[in-house]
Amino acid sequence: MALTKAKLSLAEKLDFLPALATIVVAACYSLLTGLWRTERQAKTLLLHFGYAIFRQATRRLSPAQMQYVLPPSNKIYEQYVRKAGLRPESVELGYGALGHWIGDRDATNVLIWFHGGGFGLPANMGYFKFYAQLIHDLERAGKRVAVFSLTYTLAPQATYPTQLRQAVAAVRYILAQPNRDPSSVFLGGDSAGGNLVGGVLSHAAHPHPQIEPLALGGVQFGGAAMIAPWTLLDTEFPGQDIDHGGDIITTAVAAPWSTAYLGTAKRDYYTDLSTAPAEWFQAFPVRAVLITGGENEILLPIIRDFAEKIQAGFTDVELFVGHRECHVAPIYNLYLGDKSETEQGKKVKSWLTELAV
Repeated sequence: MALTKAKLSLAEKLDFLPALATIVVAACYSLLTGLWRTERQAKTLLLHFGYAIFRQATRRLSPAQMQYVLPPSNKIYEQYVRKAGLRPESVELGYGALGHWIGDRDATNVLIWFHGGGFGLPANMGYFKFYAQLIHDLERAGKRVAVFSLTYTLAPQATYPTQLRQAVAAVRYILAQPNRDPSSVFLGGDSAGGNLVGGVLSHAAHPHPQIEPLALGGVQFGGAAMIAPWTLLDTEFPGQDIDHGGDIITTAVAAPWSTAYLGTAKRDYYTDLSTAPAEWFQAFPVRAVLITGGENEILLPIIRDFAEKIQAGFTDVELFVGHRECHVAPIYNLYLGDKSETEQGKKVKSWLTELAV
């Protein structure tokens, strides 16, 4: 199921031409306006240009249309290992999901990463560059870590709770590896992937009725990092101006992306962790939680609110906001060709270095 190609109607295919025209216009306009940028806009002209294209593409195209033109996550992984001269190590996890190893699978620590993209976009090359940098920098700090990246079925080809079931399957696979202790396993995710991190922790503490429980043997996960977690699937992103041009998404994506993911399912604490009571978080089997966000992203009010709610029930939670950074800047800046390390990226690495065994 994870490898199924999105199918489009003739009308959706014909719609690419006018959509492309609007993207070109937005790109050209960004080059003109990008010469005079404020603190609420991207740090460089390259990022300003890239953000504008991404905003218009996601505003104008449906999740299915985006999937139609973008390679699936597993193909991007294959491209990455081929360019890096590495041997691909992918495993079938069941339920239509795939897992991909980056780094030495026998490393002391494993970071399981769930990519974002509103549950409708595949992982891009920025993710694998981010993983490689993270592994390299932690190794220099004396900590050995491998990343296990999940390819889950994109919405609307599959809907909730499929992706959560696949995320739990990835965790179960890692925990079943020889000599692997939950304390050396870290969960990580960005945006919709941050939603899945919260879903996995919720399932570990309060088993989902449609998913097989996780057996941790009373041992906690080493930590959970959530970059710009999307934990409230409202059809609008309230609370922040969207016209400053400093982010990669707009409010236009909220309704189509959340609708595609939920399908006919009802929202609950697993889909909308921001709505859970403080008691829900008390049993989370994890040592510490890191939440990051970008100062210029439209999700920041939701991220701040979520951090306050989880802190009410779980003590070891840290919120970090990257100055003048967009939604999931550590990954999307790399995807757009900017190799400058982001503040959020540095924070995730220092946090992992401190907690890794």
